[in-house]
Amino acid sequence: MAGLLISANNETLRAVTGPLRFWICAFLALNCAPPPLIATSTPTITAAPPTASPTAPPSTSTPSPTPSPSLSIPPSPTPTAASSPSVPDPGRASYCAVDDVPTPNRDYVHTEQTYLDWTYTLTDSYQPPDLVSALTGVSPRAVIPEPGVTAADTLIVKGKPGYEAVLADDRNALVRKTAYSDLTALRDAARSAGRPLVIVSAYRSYAQQVLTFDYWVGIGGYAQALRTSARPGHSEHQLGTTIDFGDGSAAPWEYDDWGATPTGAWLAQHAAEFGFVMSYPKGKSAVTCYDYEPWHYRWVGRTLALPVTASGRPLREFQTGIR
Repeated sequence: MAGLLISANNETLRAVTGPLRFWICAFLALNCAPPPLIATSTPTITAAPPTASPTAPPSTSTPSPTPSPSLSIPPSPTPTAASSPSVPDPGRASYCAVDDVPTPNRDYVHTEQTYLDWTYTLTDSYQPPDLVSALTGVSPRAVIPEPGVTAADTLIVKGKPGYEAVLADDRNALVRKTAYSDLTALRDAARSAGRPLVIVSAYRSYAQQVLTFDYWVGIGGYAQALRTSARPGHSEHQLGTTIDFGDGSAAPWEYDDWGATPTGAWLAQHAAEFGFVMSYPKGKSAVTCYDYEPWHYRWVGRTLALPVTASGRPLREFQTGIR
């Protein structure tokens, strides 16, 4: 448009001199200049916290192990800085304070005595020497691969890519050989009772815990991550004796209360017979530090599991004799 106006007034401008010519040129420049650029901002998308979906009916058949599908995982958030020591909230156990104190017992023979919480931790090099496949009992032939953040560690819900991975046994799940026979017996008994148990998650290395905890900090913030995901070194999964179970119908965290489902209730009633205890029972976060997780079970052997369950106290409370 500026070109047309200048061309049309070319002859006029040649005939005009002095101040008048200056003001005509200024007028044309101002009215024909391109509009200024306006800065725009991209809206920030905040991930919604996990919500419970309607209760799905429990499975009555054993899901067949299938290759894990590719999982679409959000970019890893910036790694969290080293945690500063804190003091426990009033009414909570003293060890429900953020700190990194080496747990007194790191003996591979008596891991049932190893307590882990917000304060006490394993070392970053701790790895059980007798890890085997949780499905076959066969020792890995090569170096154990680092799987990274898996479907079982993420905010994955029905309809999302990779969701099928939590409906069948994790084919890469590892467990200590000392717990394998009891795990197999438990699953056989559950299957016979029509309540098949799926192994959603098992051993997690220190490196995997770093990725998992940072993921949850990125999803819901540091305070929420503390309640629902152990900081690196503080996870019972690093012991190689802890299993997250499912029923093959839906992810256990999608139920209003997986512990109230037929499969979850059966497991709560019979797990101790095979050496397993629920680590984080309902209403006990003041002494376990963590939110209720009815799918999270730790093997401690039948000799200890039976009295712990009979006492009605969580394992962490039982270990230190807190009443």
